[in-house]
Amino acid sequence: MRTRLVVLLAWAVVSGCQCNCSNRVDFTKDGGRAGGEGGGLAGDGGSAGGRATAGGQGGAGGGVAFDAGDGTTTTTIGPGGFTLDGGSGGVGSGVVTNPMGHIVLGTSSLDLGFMWVANNSTGWVSKYDTRTGKEVGRFWATIPKDCANSPNGPPCAGGSFQAALTAGPGKHNPSRTAIDRFGNVWVANRAVGQQGSVTKIANDPVDCVDRNGNGSIQTSRDLNNDGQISMNPADGEMILPTNFQDPNQYDECVLFSTPVGGPGGDVAARAIAVSAGIEGSAGDVWVAIYREQRVYKLSSLTGQPVPVSGGSGQTYIQLNFGPYGAIVDSKQRLWIVEIGQARFALIDANPGTLINDTIRAPANLNCAAYALGIDGKDRVWVPGWSQGARACRYDHSTQTWAAFDFSSARSQRNTAFAMGRGIAVDVLGTVYMSGYGGNTGQLIRFDAETGAVKPYGAAAFIDYSDAQSSAAIGVGLDSDGQPWVNNSSGNMVRVDNATGAILKSTQQDPGLYTYSDFTGYQLRNFTAPRGVYRRDFEGCGEEAEWRTLTWDASVPPNTTLSVTVRVANTIAELSQPGAARYGPFTTSPVDLQAQGVVKRKYLRAEFTLSSADRVTTPVLRSFQVTSFCGVMIQ
Repeated sequence: MRTRLVVLLAWAVVSGCQCNCSNRVDFTKDGGRAGGEGGGLAGDGGSAGGRATAGGQGGAGGGVAFDAGDGTTTTTIGPGGFTLDGGSGGVGSGVVTNPMGHIVLGTSSLDLGFMWVANNSTGWVSKYDTRTGKEVGRFWATIPKDCANSPNGPPCAGGSFQAALTAGPGKHNPSRTAIDRFGNVWVANRAVGQQGSVTKIANDPVDCVDRNGNGSIQTSRDLNNDGQISMNPADGEMILPTNFQDPNQYDECVLFSTPVGGPGGDVAARAIAVSAGIEGSAGDVWVAIYREQRVYKLSSLTGQPVPVSGGSGQTYIQLNFGPYGAIVDSKQRLWIVEIGQARFALIDANPGTLINDTIRAPANLNCAAYALGIDGKDRVWVPGWSQGARACRYDHSTQTWAAFDFSSARSQRNTAFAMGRGIAVDVLGTVYMSGYGGNTGQLIRFDAETGAVKPYGAAAFIDYSDAQSSAAIGVGLDSDGQPWVNNSSGNMVRVDNATGAILKSTQQDPGLYTYSDFTGYQLRNFTAPRGVYRRDFEGCGEEAEWRTLTWDASVPPNTTLSVTVRVANTIAELSQPGAARYGPFTTSPVDLQAQGVVKRKYLRAEFTLSSADRVTTPVLRSFQVTSFCGVMIQ
């Protein structure tokens, strides 16, 4: 006689479900599919993206689980159940719910609430709130061991990289930062005379790793809300290891450091940028080594070099000049610039092929270069630098150059504009350029088509120079399109677009030195407009068998929708690079067993929505996950 023992999962992860789950409850879709649902980007009444709140709940049936009586449980998520703020395991980033309760892209692809600026002199990276100018986190830019996040797991990595990093965290000269598609920051460490490296720091605590296993995340925070991170160990605002050989003492949001380039010698990691990568990923990370004249492609999961085009396993592209800055355009082309020369290399970021590294401005235009910017028409911009108050633009579609001169412009203090150094372009076609002159802090804005200055009242540009605000470096744009300048003197300055009013951050040690896309604005608006919705599900135990994933969605032209799946035995493990990952999948249904999904207690379904034209949005109406928990006993 056979006795069957069935372990039932009656409620799945749906908290507060009041239905009788012993019988099947069918999910009834609302009748409102028509009416241009997939037409335009949906607004939420405020700043879209980030941890957005629902713009509308729609009908019933938000999260319903039913048990078929044989150990199989199906959970349906739809209108009323698309929580975006962590409730019931649902998180949204760059998405909102439309009036029918469906998931759509918001009016802004991601809430760019933070900027990440490196301090080249001290060896740390500061995280600033773009709405207040307050410093909310400070992190060492390198960690010498990588136990919890190593792609191969323990034991910890060592060798020359570890030995070099024991020289002290302030020796590695962090410079460029780049934000990936999930909001994490990547830091290029120049490490003059040391081992160059790239470090990944998580933006959201949910993506950090509890290395010491105490159930909480130890990371840098502004505990007293004074807008500045204290270096006093007694204050507990920055994680300050006393032994850098003990990973349990690290800031748990600093995920790993990857050595790049050879050890020692001259400047190493100089330029860094993120391309879109495959759907559902955080993008591909590109780092360029000045001394070796090489560009490496790194995995956004592990930070390890991955092969580029050619099939030989080579992980870098060789150039004929030393790369200094990098940016990616909307066609997923990586642009690299040479310092002092308006000379570019152009690389197809997918799969990673050098197109040309001899693009150069005509000598009679007197173009130079330092930073690098891209506009909505994929035209590349460089500031004048050694040529003074100038900026140059290159249009690859027509292979034409243009130069703009601002030597006659005067500020509200009647000062002349110094040499251009940092540069960025917004979605409206306004170019912002910082003016550097040793003791100078300046910002000018002008039209990307004509070069006509866009004045602040009667002043052609803003001169904010003072004893604490000077040596202007890079320009970044926040989610409101407001420009920020980081000053080597040790602070951040925002110039209000409407009034010209100046907001200054609190002061830190001199040495701020970043002029890459340190807010992620370029990536979100010109490279890869996107949003993510994810939901965590709990099975009956570590032997839970995940069977099917189905969804109901509309995907208009110029948009994509894909889903990846992760499984693990704890919620924390779902966010770690080592968690089992499957996909991305673009066609429903997905047979998870056929895809090799292993048995684990938890499953995370992560939907990625993207829009190529930044006007049309895909629509996720509902989805279902089925698991099996039955056990047969003779």
